[in-house]
Amino acid sequence: MSERYPTPALSLCLGLGLLVAHISALGAAPAREMEAGHKAPTGLELIAFEAPGCNYCPVFRRDVAPSYTASRVGKSAPLRFIDLNDEAAASFALASPVTMVPTVVLVRDGVEIGRVAGYVGRESMHRLLETMLPPE
Repeated sequence: MSERYPTPALSLCLGLGLLVAHISALGAAPAREMEAGHKAPTGLELIAFEAPGCNYCPVFRRDVAPSYTASRVGKSAPLRFIDLNDEAAASFALASPVTMVPTVVLVRDGVEIGRVAGYVGRESMHRLLETMLPPE
């Protein structure tokens, strides 16, 4: 399989607190069939994009993923990890390309509604994800 994202893009795997959190109110788009994976009844899912060679992806898995699943956001939007070079990465309607890893994208029925680019630490990640989730 050819790599869609060359190695220089992986150098953007930053944990320097470089944060791009944007919440976009995207118009409704047709629902897309998701591949295997548990989706919440709300259609919300948190996708964590990773890539080989990313130094902060294992840190995200270790520090954020376990506590995320027990959180309010984690119960509303299950977490799924996807390799950025995998064909499944192209199945989402993203507002813009993923340019650094890890990037977590909150999607509803496969359409992006918010994102946090880069690893920003467990507490900051949880706060940002809480603000992205629509109120109950």
